[in-house]
Amino acid sequence: MSDPLAPIRAALTAPGSLYEVVEEDVRGNPMPVFRHRARSLRELIDRTARFGERTYIVDGTTRIDFRSHLSLVDAVAAALQQDHGVGPGDRVAIFAANRWEWIVAFWAICSVGAIPAAFNGWWTPDECAHAAGVVEPALLIGDGPRLERVLRAGLAMPVLDLDGLRDLAARHAGQRATVTPRSEDDPAMLIFTSGTTGRPKAVAIPHRAVVGFAQVSTFAEAVGRVAMGATPPVPGDDVPTSDDVALVTSPLFHVSMLHGTVLLAAVKGSALVLLRGRFDPERVLQTIERERVTLWSALGSAAPRVSAAAAAGSYDTGSLRYLGIGGAPVSPAVQEGLRQAFPSTAQSIGMGYTSTEAGAVVASIAGAELIAHPTSTGRTTMTVEVELRDPEGRRVPEGEAGEVHVRSPYLMLGYWNDPAASAAVLKEGGWLAMGDVARMRDGLVFIDSRARDMMLVNAENVSPTEVEHCLEAHPAVAEAAVLAVDDEATGDAVCAVVSVAPGAGASVEDLRQWCASRLAHYKVPTQWHLVEDALPRTASGKLVKHEIRARVLEGLLGR
Repeated sequence: MSDPLAPIRAALTAPGSLYEVVEEDVRGNPMPVFRHRARSLRELIDRTARFGERTYIVDGTTRIDFRSHLSLVDAVAAALQQDHGVGPGDRVAIFAANRWEWIVAFWAICSVGAIPAAFNGWWTPDECAHAAGVVEPALLIGDGPRLERVLRAGLAMPVLDLDGLRDLAARHAGQRATVTPRSEDDPAMLIFTSGTTGRPKAVAIPHRAVVGFAQVSTFAEAVGRVAMGATPPVPGDDVPTSDDVALVTSPLFHVSMLHGTVLLAAVKGSALVLLRGRFDPERVLQTIERERVTLWSALGSAAPRVSAAAAAGSYDTGSLRYLGIGGAPVSPAVQEGLRQAFPSTAQSIGMGYTSTEAGAVVASIAGAELIAHPTSTGRTTMTVEVELRDPEGRRVPEGEAGEVHVRSPYLMLGYWNDPAASAAVLKEGGWLAMGDVARMRDGLVFIDSRARDMMLVNAENVSPTEVEHCLEAHPAVAEAAVLAVDDEATGDAVCAVVSVAPGAGASVEDLRQWCASRLAHYKVPTQWHLVEDALPRTASGKLVKHEIRARVLEGLLGR
């Protein structure tokens, strides 16, 4: 199947285009890059001055336009430099719930050449202490509940309470920090992995990668505009100002929110709406209606939970133009349910495939192509290469399964203070081993599962994702986690932990028969646990399978 937009992509990356692609050396490897690009995050935030009084952040009753935001960033940056001695290369931790001050602090840290380290706001004192030991922050900026955890952890470091950020900015109003130029390949930020395979690691992301995330995304939008008849952009053109209103319901410490909303809104002049507090489907719907939200990236189980409430039709969600899904595989049944619940996005639901380590989006799919190929994560994005390799590192043929390897200018520099872990995934020639198993067909990437999650039942491979998708197609199933448990006879046995809708009346036998009619016999789960609560997920929406497995082994789940 050929890509119908390939000629447009070729034209937009040709010499003389705004998105002209050339080959340059990137950390010792020749790679395709966009010729016309910003070189640092400070350069990006300075460019927001052109948006003036357009709204950037909505946080409850607080509304901050781009001009005011830039003034706040400059004042806080001056305070960090003058009052706290923060300078280039220093790590500054942000440990807080979503709020407008989080965003201002992030840009201010970048502005003085320091490195923001985004701490997971859900961490316990012990987890916070581990992260602090890894990145050794010169300053920790947090809110009240998290600063209390810092105190309980016994951490001796300077702290700054976000509740006083506005007063701090007022004392330094009109000032601007001395900006130290940064190299594209200097670390711009530290984002922690989800920790699904052990202690979270701090991913060092260079300025080049953050800028690249935005450029890859705006390039994809430019392809769509040209396909609809717009004039191709040329050097000197600005990225078109966007009227999008993006809803943020996932934590800012995750790359999909920090890059996908905070960064892109700054690049395009659009607004973002922060929804504080515990996730509540009805509050999400109220906010979409009230703020006329046009874009929502709903990770993990967020979209299905809200769509169930949306089915009642009590709220006007017609302003939504795009619904982003992901963070974990989303079954075709769930996708179809979202189209029915949010009809205004039926032709524009999309997803991207990446990881914190990969920097920019690796592959993406949306609209009609996702409808036609609901189990695919799409086509490789511009300036990104993908190879699927066997255990010996050889490239596998079309249609065969292999571990995903990615090569692009946007990869992480490595795991901070962890050279052994870095060497395990960063390969020769500028490649990153993603740890996922996939197949490539007609230019589309199909993710099977994480390599370490693949099960071997009587010498037959079983993809947990395939079984999860099958279960989630059952009308009584809200979500499912499938994992391997030891079995003396078969090696691995297929274990299913299924969250069923309250009162649905689904039994283990119902679900077993459902799977048996749709899957080969060796793929049908032989161990079952039915629960009514939502399954544990990371901030990025991934099922926390080590936690689910622990509950299974400890006998803490229903049967």
